[in-house]
Amino acid sequence: MQQDVPEILNKYLQKLEGLADPELVKHALSVYKDAYEFKPSKEQPVVYQADLKSLGDSDWPEFPYNEALKDQGKMLLNEARNLFVHAQLKDHHSYGIRCNYGTVILPSIFGVKYDLTETSLPWCAHLESREEVIALIKKGIPDPYAGLGAACFETAGFYMETLSKYPKLKNMVRIYHPDFQGPFDVAHLIWGHDLMYAIYDCPELVHELLALITETYISWIKKWKNFVDDNGEYSAHWDYFIKGGVFLRDDSAVMISPDQYEEFVKPYDQKILDVFGGCIHFCGKGDGFIKSMCQTKNLYGINCSQPHLNDFELVLRTTREKRIALVGLVEVFIPKVDTLGIIMARVKK
Repeated sequence: MQQDVPEILNKYLQKLEGLADPELVKHALSVYKDAYEFKPSKEQPVVYQADLKSLGDSDWPEFPYNEALKDQGKMLLNEARNLFVHAQLKDHHSYGIRCNYGTVILPSIFGVKYDLTETSLPWCAHLESREEVIALIKKGIPDPYAGLGAACFETAGFYMETLSKYPKLKNMVRIYHPDFQGPFDVAHLIWGHDLMYAIYDCPELVHELLALITETYISWIKKWKNFVDDNGEYSAHWDYFIKGGVFLRDDSAVMISPDQYEEFVKPYDQKILDVFGGCIHFCGKGDGFIKSMCQTKNLYGINCSQPHLNDFELVLRTTREKRIALVGLVEVFIPKVDTLGIIMARVKK
């Protein structure tokens, strides 16, 4: 299969090149800009969710994750498969792809080990003791090419070199930043469940780790953005265009108190958003911190992936008061009267 990948790449990227519509993507970005600015518009950004098998042309390969992890061509085809779906749907997709090495990228750069599962993204093997956490902190900012850092840059370089042969794709496809999570999430991945006890036992040590993660995050993403030439006011991430340069994740924050969010999460998110601006994602129930989160400077959008677990009226009211867009909101939660600041995820029927 390895020897066949270049031929396969050409076959399917040529197909995508034929479908790709630069004007549609340019128009989509203008629609997103209105949404982030809360401007009245005749058109609302919508990204459809659909199975490729339900579309007119379903001929596109899909490789098991562990195969793609070891093969840049297969990873590119897996990423471009989503573009092929949305090229047929003609929705407001961003034409974004990523180097898909999972949530373990930043922990691996710090030297933390990870395990591969049979079919899904890698799982972080956290440090075993606080002494190991102290030792990690003492090493300071790691080499950006350590762990999976080098793989991200090498794969992005492969993407850019390959796509350069297809004029429309070269200009349309955006390589968005890898899954770097957010500082508190990364601390949780590195430290494991003991982090929750350490918040009480040794908060100073928690802050030292968070400060190091944040400094490393900023340094690495700066290098990344220069490498892939992604320093504009708007970026791609997942299926969407985002205002700003990063999409932070605060999944672990739903497990701590509002006061702990104020102390251990918000200040470090703020340091990153001070540099890049961007959006925040969280899974689960964020009622305890949503008001505070919306007071974060340079925060332009929130992806609340499980709105049914939240007081959605609180989420909607708070984000609108601060002119923060709701990114990827499923259709059932879309307000009936006012859709300003809403970027919709809709199931294609």
